[in-house]
Amino acid sequence: MVSLTKRQAAILLGVVLLVALLVGWLLYRNNADQEAKLQQATVLTDQQAKDINYLQNALDESKQNAELLAKAVESAQAGKLQPEVRFVVQESTAQAASEIVTKHINQQDQSLPPIALEKTDRTVVVPNEQKTSQANWDVGVFKVNNYKNWYVGTGIGVHEGNYYIPVGAQRNFSKDAAIDVQVHVDTNLKEINGGQVMYRRAVNKLFVLF
Repeated sequence: MVSLTKRQAAILLGVVLLVALLVGWLLYRNNADQEAKLQQATVLTDQQAKDINYLQNALDESKQNAELLAKAVESAQAGKLQPEVRFVVQESTAQAASEIVTKHINQQDQSLPPIALEKTDRTVVVPNEQKTSQANWDVGVFKVNNYKNWYVGTGIGVHEGNYYIPVGAQRNFSKDAAIDVQVHVDTNLKEINGGQVMYRRAVNKLFVLF
């Protein structure tokens, strides 16, 4: 295992940070506009909300996330699950009622419940197309945080004065449970000199403070 001088370590760390910042900036510029557009509230008809292919294409969703959303909408319309927010809107059509709700959400109308304005990966507005006797429309708002199966990453670490490059992969088994595996590669990229396996759980607060 090769030990670096302080100057070499500082240069290596600077290069890694510079590359990471550059890559992050390029990715941000490439995705920011598209993500901002996709995060706007979107109206879906009853049929569209249950069409896996449509959800994948229109919302740029993975098949897994599209299936989860379609199932949630179907359960809500069957009375088995509540959407995050429900509005009753008096309008001539279900589409018009949904567009009113969508407009208020996208304009960040502060008179709406906070959860309706909460920033998430996707906000989907779906009407229940069965009109009530009062000619009102039941409009549900669904907030979608996309579930990712894998996370990968790398960086730089130090142990007893020796620098190494941690390379990790995290496999998510649910929205709140994952296994994280890391290996430690020497700075010459020729030898693995350590590693770890971690089981992770999501928590709402850390030490009841954050």
